[in-house]
Amino acid sequence: MSTAQSPQPTAAPALRLNNIALAVANLDAMVAWYVDVLGLAIAAKGHFDTVGADYAMLDGMGFRLELVSRPGTPKVAAKRTPPPEHLDETGWKALVLESGDLAGTTASFARLGVEIVWAQAQLTPTISSTMIRDPEGNLIHILGQPE
Repeated sequence: MSTAQSPQPTAAPALRLNNIALAVANLDAMVAWYVDVLGLAIAAKGHFDTVGADYAMLDGMGFRLELVSRPGTPKVAAKRTPPPEHLDETGWKALVLESGDLAGTTASFARLGVEIVWAQAQLTPTISSTMIRDPEGNLIHILGQPE
């Protein structure tokens, strides 16, 4: 009789991304910004009784963004450490998207008055990027081809 044990799994089985959650101070304003600026669509809105939070699920570009806010509670603003020093703080850094027309996307952000951290910076020989902030200071990094 063998005493060998079955190998233990090294990862949780059958996981897949459901959404990316972002806590916000002003849910309505942030929903409007993500719809108007990034073109996401409202898939659902509601309230999580368990945590006392209102939420909106926004869909688009192959992912779902969950904006969530607990009304009536004090908020701690997102740090606005400028890149590249933001990489010296551990934790999630940015929502990273990709554009087939980085110049056009960047021009659209400028027309909409979006806060642009940098525009069309060449990161590597094959990747350029524009980095923006949403109204509450969260970073959004748009990758594209160098021109």
